[in-house]
Amino acid sequence: MNFLIYPPLTPDELEQVRAVSPELEIVNALTEEEALAAIPQAVGMYGNLTPSLLARAGNLRWLQTPIAGLEHYMYPELAESKVVVSNMAKIYGDMIADHAFCFILMFARGIHLYMRRQIQGEWRKGTPVRHLGDCTLGVIGLGGIGSELAKRGKGHDMRVIAVDARPEAAPSDGLDLDELWPQERLHDLLAEADFAVSCVPQTPETVGMIGAEEIGRMKPTAFLINISRGVVVKLDALVAALESGGIAGAALDVYETEPLPAEHPLWKMENVILTPHVAADNPHVPQRRIDTLVDNLRRYLAEEPVRNIVDKRRLF
Repeated sequence: MNFLIYPPLTPDELEQVRAVSPELEIVNALTEEEALAAIPQAVGMYGNLTPSLLARAGNLRWLQTPIAGLEHYMYPELAESKVVVSNMAKIYGDMIADHAFCFILMFARGIHLYMRRQIQGEWRKGTPVRHLGDCTLGVIGLGGIGSELAKRGKGHDMRVIAVDARPEAAPSDGLDLDELWPQERLHDLLAEADFAVSCVPQTPETVGMIGAEEIGRMKPTAFLINISRGVVVKLDALVAALESGGIAGAALDVYETEPLPAEHPLWKMENVILTPHVAADNPHVPQRRIDTLVDNLRRYLAEEPVRNIVDKRRLF
């Protein structure tokens, strides 16, 4: 099987891929020119399939992307092609769920307020405290991240409810969810959740999905957390709700505009926690990418279904 890799892997990573099978004829292209020369023979590819490469990819049947979110990767010609695309879904699930749950714990224990007092050198006890066992966690999108977050919620005795665009395919087994609803019941979830966490991918359906109407369904004691994609939550609506006391607080790792402008009002709100799009930072990510590629290569050569095949039009 002719297999193209572009951009190139490191020597150690390439050795792991070569070890899959002696049947592999691998081109680890250093430049796009090398990739363009190799793509006509390639049956499979790992990396960045540009429009120029796709135009010459007469034999390509399968593409493994090195990323999970495909909103900036997919283009019309690829979406309309017969190439099967698989992504890196689930390699970030536990680490991003940890980041989201860190936000939840900080709000529950008032750490976001105590940190501000620490900076001011102020010894002052007392913040609102939430007992997580009394709280409802609302998971918006029950994919790799959402399912890991649900586990953490259950591990802290929370009531866990979720919505998903494909609830029939969501990994609910073993999660002991209290409710799993279709995406159309987002308003119901927001009305019940004490902590509502967006875990959805960026798709045409999720852009601007949480705006003034949706935030208006939340309890004034509830917190909104976004660790998925910045365009999911409309920041103007969020700011308005925070200023009016419509919700208790918010934590964001992603934003409609990145970097978040220095003059943005969110920076100065004491009931807001902000991190600069770092929830997926983890030393194990590079190896997880290679492990996924190696596993899918083995599956493809064995004529077994590869993991993480995406609906190219829905982007997940």
